[in-house]
Amino acid sequence: MTTMEGVFAGGDVTRGPDEVIRAIADGKKAAVSIDKYLGGKGHLNKGEPIDIPEISDEDEIVAHGRFDIEILDPETRKDSFEEVIKGYHKLNAMAEAMRCLHCERR
Repeated sequence: MTTMEGVFAGGDVTRGPDEVIRAIADGKKAAVSIDKYLGGKGHLNKGEPIDIPEISDEDEIVAHGRFDIEILDPETRKDSFEEVIKGYHKLNAMAEAMRCLHCERR
């Protein structure tokens, strides 16, 4: 709780720009504090436990380029109010979401 009763804060608001994991931890601590403030015991339903698979670090890194986003051509744009950036085709969006995000491996 902050110095104002009933006002709770955490993350970047309290410690400035920092790691996201600390902000998540602050949020969990705030949730416990809010529950106690409202008369609870501070025990929160954290859901079912999940198994986090081991990250396998493969020797060979295959870099896949980004897919182009579909954009409305300038001739069509100038005479319409259609959305200019159309986004990805469904399959391209799925492939884009599966790209490797382990930048430290490069």
